[in-house]
Amino acid sequence: MGFLVPQVRKEARLLNEQLVAAGSPPALLREMEGASIDREGSTSVGARKNLIYPLKELFAEVDTIYWITALRGEQSPNGMFAIEERLGEEVEGRPTRQLVIRNVWQDQLQAGDGWVLRPPAIADDPLDWRNRPEGWYRIVNEGRGMIVRSWQVPPPDFRAAFLFPYRIAGLPLLKKMDIPGREANFDQQAAREFMARHGLMISREREEWPTRLTGRRWVSESTLLPFPDEASREARATAVLASLTARETIEEDLDRIEAARLGVIFAFGYLESDLRHYLSTKDKPPRSARQFYMADLARIAGETLEYLESKKAVKETSHERFYVSDRITLENNRKAPEGPDPYARHIAKLVREKNVDAVYLFTNGYLGEGDYGTFALDLDLLTLAIREAGVRLYVRVPFEFGPAPIALTRLALASGGEVFRGRLDDPDWEMPLPAAAWPEAPAKNP
Repeated sequence: MGFLVPQVRKEARLLNEQLVAAGSPPALLREMEGASIDREGSTSVGARKNLIYPLKELFAEVDTIYWITALRGEQSPNGMFAIEERLGEEVEGRPTRQLVIRNVWQDQLQAGDGWVLRPPAIADDPLDWRNRPEGWYRIVNEGRGMIVRSWQVPPPDFRAAFLFPYRIAGLPLLKKMDIPGREANFDQQAAREFMARHGLMISREREEWPTRLTGRRWVSESTLLPFPDEASREARATAVLASLTARETIEEDLDRIEAARLGVIFAFGYLESDLRHYLSTKDKPPRSARQFYMADLARIAGETLEYLESKKAVKETSHERFYVSDRITLENNRKAPEGPDPYARHIAKLVREKNVDAVYLFTNGYLGEGDYGTFALDLDLLTLAIREAGVRLYVRVPFEFGPAPIALTRLALASGGEVFRGRLDDPDWEMPLPAAAWPEAPAKNP
């Protein structure tokens, strides 16, 4: 689930601090692998991976489970029935049980509203209508919980079990739901009932689904864990964003890479009109998401320029470094610049002309084809640039710009490199890495 694991860990600690300070009991946090479910005693799903056991243990202590999950794994009809049985059990003196499924994962968040226009293979989305996901909706239907998910078309018979946002502005999705018009507002009764039951808000008052994913905008404008009130949410968001954006210095990153000949690329894409607006208003505090993005970009790009300036008078003796700095100016956000991917082109040139052992790419990864937060890097060209030459790729995408795509992480790992995330001394980032994998079908030469 990429960056979501450290975010949940950080938010859960802060939420519990706020609950305890208000005189309420803290929420229990359990980390579970996957989402495979079968009946107790099943041999098809091993006991360690069968979530029916931790869910059963949690329901012995709590009345509501807020389950953050991608719903990946094997779920048998017997396992689904076992969850339904647990939800239906009544305990004297305690409220009815509820299961809130927060269905979320990085690839889906990064696709944003594009998930509706260009849906992936059905195997990549457990709640896709083509997968007939009625089983999950039936479990939480009739007051037994809800499903919280962005850019999803719930089955028509189970819309009452789905938490819609305050507003949806998306013609393709509304059309699939047979709702006329380009935007629609939705009743927030389910959110009000959650607040009445738990004293926590499950979403902001006028929260909308994110169309694209940048780190600052996601943490500031979207809800992952419930919160007591807007003031506490803002305080939590500020602290979590500061923690997620913390990272080593550029020099500390480079010191982690063992290479006799290292290529270092600082490259950032942005709209020319946004730069002009930023330069004309930089003395004023940013207000919109776009202004915040440009302020972050100016600060971080300035950090790379200061680093390059500091290296001018330094003569490396134990290794050689070759630096490239590029600003990719775009006229609009609808299409990528003409010609080959500039990131892959820089990497290929370093491989051919400088014979580097490894490349460090420090970037926001933006090349148009959508709003900021869209990554349009040509992974096929990146592969052709480094695979046969045996060059390792290391990537740092500052979290302000959003997480590095999982596919890019897989590529970097396959090359023998990695994507640097957070800080090494932050235990919240300790989690399994995705499997290393090259793209399946390299296409053309950079």
